[in-house]
Amino acid sequence: MPAAPTPSLLATFQALPDPRRRRGVRHPFAGALALVFLGLLCRQADFAAIARWAQDHWDRLRDPLGFTRRRAPHATTLSRLTARFCLGQFQDALCRWLGGLLAGPDGFAAAVDGKTSKQGHDAAGDPIHVLHVFAHQMRVALAGWAVGDGKETEPEVLKAHLAELFAAYPSLRVLTGDALFCQRPLAGLIVAAGRDYLLAIKDNQPDLHEAAQATFADRTPDTADAHSAEKKGGR
Repeated sequence: MPAAPTPSLLATFQALPDPRRRRGVRHPFAGALALVFLGLLCRQADFAAIARWAQDHWDRLRDPLGFTRRRAPHATTLSRLTARFCLGQFQDALCRWLGGLLAGPDGFAAAVDGKTSKQGHDAAGDPIHVLHVFAHQMRVALAGWAVGDGKETEPEVLKAHLAELFAAYPSLRVLTGDALFCQRPLAGLIVAAGRDYLLAIKDNQPDLHEAAQATFADRTPDTADAHSAEKKGGR
């Protein structure tokens, strides 16, 4: 039986509760959320920029997003609306939508990597360093968590959120990362969760690096996968 089609992102937002009172409502709640979301994706940094961008493209945005008025919502309207809705509910809905798009019998892989934000800043005005989980298949970041001010490392942040990540995306089968993540405790947690990993090894772990080089020194494409060779009639 084929899987049910994944609903559109707008339909996903329409399932969220509208926090506004009915009196005086001029714009659809889901449409306004989608408008802000799309504006941010198009690198509009604030509500004023989003409102200008929306008005410039209103002939293409209005009907698909469910608006009926001649002009796009004002920046103040967008600001008031987004101040009332529940961010947690929005994040959960977005995760469910992405998870539906990525679901499949073979699962998918995602890369973990830390990046310093160019736009986000902490209370002291310093750029925020964020650990991202990136799905190359869709070219989208599935999750992101701030890395503390030198007190936490990226692997520690990943370990703290690993169960949450796998619960949100059951089809996530493989995590990849650079040598920073090549740590036994983290690898053990990934395997215990029934997933696999592909992590780089560099000179920062000389013993492990040397052991890997010695183990695979004489390997060839024909001997790299013993199970495949066995299925093909090999030794």
